[in-house]
Amino acid sequence: MDSSRNYGRLSASFVIGSGSCGGGVGPSSRKTSMSDSQQMLPLLQQLTNGSFGVIVPDKHCPLCFQAKRHQERIEGIKCKPVAWRIRERMRTASVVLVLCLNIGVDPPDVVKIQPCARLECWVDPSSVSAPKAMELIGNNLQIQYERWQPRARYKKCHDPTAEDVKKLCTSLRRNAKGERILFHYNGHGVPKPTANGEIWVFNKTFTQYIPLSIFELQSWMGAPSIYVYDCSNAGIIINSFQQFAEQHEKDLEKSSQRVGAGQPQSLLTPLVSYKNCIHLAACSVNEILPMNANLPADLFTSCLTTPIIIALKWYTMQEKFELVPHIHSDQVDKIPGKVNDRRTMMGELNWIFTAITDTIAWNTLPRDLFQRLFRQDLLVASLFRNFLLAERILRSHDCTPVSHPALPPCFRHHMWSAWDLVVDYALQQLPEILEKGAPYRQLPFFEQQLTAFQVWLDRESESRSPPEQLPIVLQVLLSQVHRLRALELLARFLDLGPWAVNLALGVGIFPYVLKLLQSSAKELRPVLVFIWAKILAVDPNCQVDLVKEHKYFLSVLQDPTVSKEHRTLSAFVLACIVNDFLLGKTSALQGSLVSICLEQLNDESWLLRQWLAICLGMLWQNFEKARWSGVRDLAHEKLYPLLKDPIPEVRAAAVFALGTFISSVTDREEHANNIDRIIAITLLDTVGEDMSPLVRLELAAALQWMVLLFESQFVTVYMQEQMSSSNPALTLGATPVISSERSASISHGTPSPTIVHHSTHSLERHVSMRRGASSSSISNMVSSAIPFHSIFLRLWQGIYNLGHDPFPEVAETAQKIISYVRDKSVDLITAKEATSDKCNSSVSLPPSPSTRGNFLSGESPPVGGGVGGVSGHQNIGNWANKLRNSKHLSGNAMNNSDHQSILQRKMRTTSMGDETDSCGPLNGSRSTGVLGVGHVVSGVANLTMNAVGGGGGGEGSRSTHSSTSENNYEPKFALKPILQTEFISWAISYFMRPGKNRYASAEGTEGQQVFPADTNSPELRSRQFRFHRNELIRRQSKEQHIRGSRIDTQICMLKTQHTPAIVKLLSYEPQLAVAYKEKVLVYDWMRNSVRSYVPQAGSGAATRNHVGESSGASSSPSAHMQHHQQQYLQQQQQSLTARVSAIEFLNAHDIGLILAGHEDGVVRVWQPGTDDQPESQLITAFEGIPAMNAAYNSSYGSIGGGVGSGSSSGSGSSSLKHRRDLMRTGIVTAWQQCRQHLVVGGGNSRYLRIWDVERELKLCDIPIGSETSVRVLAPFSYNMNSSIVVAGCADGSVRLFDKRQSPQESRICVFREHAGAILSACMKENQPLLVTGCAKGRVRVFDLRQAAAVQSWEAGNDVAVIASHPSTDMIACGSAQGIALHQENGRALNTLRGNEGFMGTKIGYPTCLSFHSHKAALAVGCVDNTVVVYEPSAVL
Repeated sequence: MDSSRNYGRLSASFVIGSGSCGGGVGPSSRKTSMSDSQQMLPLLQQLTNGSFGVIVPDKHCPLCFQAKRHQERIEGIKCKPVAWRIRERMRTASVVLVLCLNIGVDPPDVVKIQPCARLECWVDPSSVSAPKAMELIGNNLQIQYERWQPRARYKKCHDPTAEDVKKLCTSLRRNAKGERILFHYNGHGVPKPTANGEIWVFNKTFTQYIPLSIFELQSWMGAPSIYVYDCSNAGIIINSFQQFAEQHEKDLEKSSQRVGAGQPQSLLTPLVSYKNCIHLAACSVNEILPMNANLPADLFTSCLTTPIIIALKWYTMQEKFELVPHIHSDQVDKIPGKVNDRRTMMGELNWIFTAITDTIAWNTLPRDLFQRLFRQDLLVASLFRNFLLAERILRSHDCTPVSHPALPPCFRHHMWSAWDLVVDYALQQLPEILEKGAPYRQLPFFEQQLTAFQVWLDRESESRSPPEQLPIVLQVLLSQVHRLRALELLARFLDLGPWAVNLALGVGIFPYVLKLLQSSAKELRPVLVFIWAKILAVDPNCQVDLVKEHKYFLSVLQDPTVSKEHRTLSAFVLACIVNDFLLGKTSALQGSLVSICLEQLNDESWLLRQWLAICLGMLWQNFEKARWSGVRDLAHEKLYPLLKDPIPEVRAAAVFALGTFISSVTDREEHANNIDRIIAITLLDTVGEDMSPLVRLELAAALQWMVLLFESQFVTVYMQEQMSSSNPALTLGATPVISSERSASISHGTPSPTIVHHSTHSLERHVSMRRGASSSSISNMVSSAIPFHSIFLRLWQGIYNLGHDPFPEVAETAQKIISYVRDKSVDLITAKEATSDKCNSSVSLPPSPSTRGNFLSGESPPVGGGVGGVSGHQNIGNWANKLRNSKHLSGNAMNNSDHQSILQRKMRTTSMGDETDSCGPLNGSRSTGVLGVGHVVSGVANLTMNAVGGGGGGEGSRSTHSSTSENNYEPKFALKPILQTEFISWAISYFMRPGKNRYASAEGTEGQQVFPADTNSPELRSRQFRFHRNELIRRQSKEQHIRGSRIDTQICMLKTQHTPAIVKLLSYEPQLAVAYKEKVLVYDWMRNSVRSYVPQAGSGAATRNHVGESSGASSSPSAHMQHHQQQYLQQQQQSLTARVSAIEFLNAHDIGLILAGHEDGVVRVWQPGTDDQPESQLITAFEGIPAMNAAYNSSYGSIGGGVGSGSSSGSGSSSLKHRRDLMRTGIVTAWQQCRQHLVVGGGNSRYLRIWDVERELKLCDIPIGSETSVRVLAPFSYNMNSSIVVAGCADGSVRLFDKRQSPQESRICVFREHAGAILSACMKENQPLLVTGCAKGRVRVFDLRQAAAVQSWEAGNDVAVIASHPSTDMIACGSAQGIALHQENGRALNTLRGNEGFMGTKIGYPTCLSFHSHKAALAVGCVDNTVVVYEPSAVL
């Protein structure tokens, strides 16, 4: 057919009538406009070419619900804290140098060889006189120690007596107080220590050796102390010291017990622990020192104080020294440079030696011991580094140095080979430097170690041990040449996870990277920001150290040349600095953090937008100055666009920021109240129906601040609703306001039409109060004329809806707010009763808008007028008892002792009836509506007014501008939250994850949440296997269709507990999904297994009753209360059975998810269990059509559960029945995988809602264009990127919509050729054909290019279900006689009858049919609780 003629026919009219439908084309029919025709031309061109869109391959088809927020709980990562900080840094304040040499006289117990070692502190005692030699040796020893601790106080004691040692030690301990003292003992001129561990000194005349008890030395030295013993048999001294230390502690414990016997505490010796003293001994027990003449006599002391010299000299003595010829030991003494100058040979050797010994210790010692010995005290750290060298050298001479705490053997560690190589490299240069004056060339050690570290990082093995080069990387940070590379490798290491950060902090990285923040080098800024982000994510306490350096991160954040990733990290670091830290908040505010963040809120990077909002929220939290700085910059209005951000995490961050913005003001004023009310309403209107539970959870947390700040207003709304719902007799025939009307009014941002206000509120009187040009300023808000009572009613209804959210965590969170308000209501009543002096006083409650005028004039509020004055108070009393019981049943009852304090606090709390927070009377006592009749409202108001203010006179005496600040809030105290979410902790944990577990940050991916591709991952290989399997199934299915196979073989039959409502075959798995009642079950007939997906009982979605209702009986139960309890239980049971009316398979080409749509409008997405976690997980749940949810709730009663229950007229009953009949249709869905779109309709909804599942946002609401309801939605073809939505309606019309157009122009075609409700609609795969069937048994095949039916035939009047195969010429019609299979032209193929032979399967009355999306397979659900799957016979 000519395409131009097709265009003409479709352009003439888009509404095709049929005489049997009763809806022929007339003057009032919708005609095609020129714009409609022009919009259809591209679509018609595609249809003419036989294509609806582009087929997207499996590998390019996106997956939904793969983000972190769907795959894990919203909570922070619990990592074990590591004590990396030095609790108290020690300093060695004094050094005692005790030299017992007695030069010229050898000790009697040591026989020295000849030649023998003579050098002491590199001085030959025989070269000068004995006194001069002693003086030189002492001075040299002091100089050697001063290299490691120049600020200590040194005292020398040459050949001392016991009294000299005592005086010196006690004096130094007295001056050192709690600091460490070092005791160095050289006993080369005295005998070896005794068996009791005594060391030897001299008498005054040097005629005798005097033993010095270690027990006495302990008492003189005190603690903390460090001892160095350079003598033979030194190990026995440590053993004796430990024995005496235990004895000391026992004596001190005994003396401390004397306090109980009456001895004063002042006489006791302070408790000192000698067991923590540090000891270094030159040799073990029964060992003597080496006597090699080529080595110094004090070899142990030389190793501890001059490690580089002795290491080089010892190296020249080794046999392998032949590699470096022409070097003599004397040349080592001429090595140029200083120890502290890293540019010279001596300085670099010492630098490398420090790195190597640190590496050996860190890889060998336990972490706590390493911290204590190598990081607590500079002198101790140097001595223990050198002790490792002493162990290596002395062990080569059959001598074993000993230490306490004992160290594991380190003399064979492989890093000593690296040191030998460094010495080789250095000594090769020495002759040229000494003889020719050649410049010194830097050694390649650090560069080689960085390469080794890089190789370790590149391995990417999960089972690898920690890198041994980490301490070396720490030392490389001191080098400007290799600093950038070292920082980059360190950043890669920290990116491995919290364990890596803890290791780096434990090795001592913190002071180095903190010092680098003072560098002005721009090339270091990105990597330093990354490192600090990693550190703060694991240890937030580092914020204290970064306050002074906050400007560094501010400069990075506002620098446009810095990448978005690193600006995001700067925002995170600044957020950590200001988080609950007043000094950090003050410093950041002075640095213009608010304006810097606001300027970048529209950045392309979603992660940057998220953390800018979180940073602002953390800055505003309990910090009023920052809040008003934000008000001046219109910060809250600039955050509003983020509430519609494509990324749910950004929306949640914006909600968090606005919530802290509300809670930050301590002194409440009218301006602050107005802003906060506007923010709260904006939040509710914008994200109240958000698809993401993460956003709704933060919304509940944000609205809690409004409840805390305006507590009495919410108590009033709650009490008045309870009064109205619990006293239906007092409504005097007023039209009840059901929850659907109330919910609908809130959902669309307009107040309930039943509330009429005649007063001008303070918000309207302050229209002149503006802070700059604003699109949503106060005056614009006032233009909508929303009274304050309506605001609080809308907020309360929003909280109520969140309390019954389909996602359990959101519902549980919001229920805490509802319970809080309920408890405060009970507390208010109890406080009033406890302080009432008159037994016959009327029950009174919070001020009401209906009595505001009388309150302000000082008159008493009305106690009830007209009808029901006395009975009204009786009902109020019954209601109060019921409300009180509801609190006790919830486990939140308060003590009677707190009643007076509750009353005093309430007397400082404003209410809805004061000057700033009330609206006018609801037309006196004749007003009707949500709050009931006037005298009921007046009674509620009277109770609150008397309980809160004690009368009307007190209200008028308040100042106008500070009424709320004096009453609604206790100034200068932070509000205690009702609830707290884990969103911020979870957001922080993002930076704790390894890089492969974070979203890609490459250029071009900032606006998406995609993970970096790992070509070697097992998940990717498994996915590729599934894609190949899918292609094979599709190819085999096409071959099957070409053969024209006949469906006649049963392959599976299952029995269910109830009649199945939906059956559906999975596309690529041998599985069948069956739905009945609220359950969805997936059967695997190959593995003979079944998985069930059932909403959690008692969740928010399952508890549709009003929060004030309780199943417990009151103290004086009545027939009314019993009836109420019974009705409540019935409603709860009915709400638990919201049937499943739609099933979709998400990610069917990969690991599929189950989407279940319920007849109450709720959509739930389930993740099947795995071998590790067998239970199915609820990924998300949301209200697909909120208005439908409200209508479903109203079909079982109003919010209160009792409104209208006793006065329903006949018309009301019929209306209720009509609503229930409409709801039985349930929700219908259509899922488009390649576009991530979910189309939702059904029930009594007059529109189709399209959800963007990837962004979890509502795209649009497409009006149906008729009062009819949608019964079916045509499923989208396999991976077809199409924009046509086909809806079959209850009036027999089939409507086509184009998603690309605006909602009002999206309806492109209507077919009215059916007389009954549409049962099936199916778009043929890659063909311009639409197959429909209705309840009258008529089947139509439409060619969309002609906009007319090309095939039409009757299947029978008793047809109950119809299904059409999307890719082959096959239609199934189910009736009582069986299931008839037809071609599209109506020709019968075969029939699956009720009884197929004597032994055949009996087929019950079919209730549902479904074809496989590719194969020629049919699933049938029958009324006899049977599910059968048919396929063609196997081809041999």
